[in-house]
Amino acid sequence: MPDLSIVIPALNEAENLRLLLPLIREVIDELGVRAEIIVVDGGSTDNSKLVAHQLSALVVEQSERGYGGALLAGFAAASAPYVATMDADLSHPPVFLKDFWRERSNSDLLIASRYVAGGQADMAIGRRILSTLLNRSYALLLGMKLRDLSSGFRMYDRKVLATLDLRARDFDALEEILVRIHVSGGRIKEVPFHYQARQSGKSHAKLIKFGWAFSKTLLRMCRLRYWK
Repeated sequence: MPDLSIVIPALNEAENLRLLLPLIREVIDELGVRAEIIVVDGGSTDNSKLVAHQLSALVVEQSERGYGGALLAGFAAASAPYVATMDADLSHPPVFLKDFWRERSNSDLLIASRYVAGGQADMAIGRRILSTLLNRSYALLLGMKLRDLSSGFRMYDRKVLATLDLRARDFDALEEILVRIHVSGGRIKEVPFHYQARQSGKSHAKLIKFGWAFSKTLLRMCRLRYWK
């Protein structure tokens, strides 16, 4: 049995996966842990699946749409007691997995946070404004003392994943997971993190659709948070 499962949603990320997966292997070796790397493919038309296979990752094809669907497929395939999620585009440096691993016993969910003291975000001004606005709105309205609710670079205690009934299928799945863990009394901790822009390819988060999905989900999350 592995000690750590690393779930990577990917859509046409062959070039980045070719660089990312060996870097993850280096970190795993330095940590001295047994790990499985799970690439969740969302219907790539490039060589993403071939590259992942060649670099000894397990490839899982998601059956449900969107980023939330990719997470569900990855969670279902994971077998380790700790499950990390990260992007395929090299915006999440694998070396940060060491920080997660050191903190793993202190929380049910660890978040690589761009907006706590010591954190940093390198991104376009428009995306940064939207990200900051959404994170602050969610934190305020949901009464959660967190700064980076939309970070997808996380590590979960696998036991908490088994309790989730995730409804969202877009990027707003990240907020829903937080709220569900919070209302069930789970421990959530943010770890300072330096976010860097993707290395190649195009982002799959369309800003208008991204913002609408988060806004639409806010009312549902308020109901879950306060009136469940």
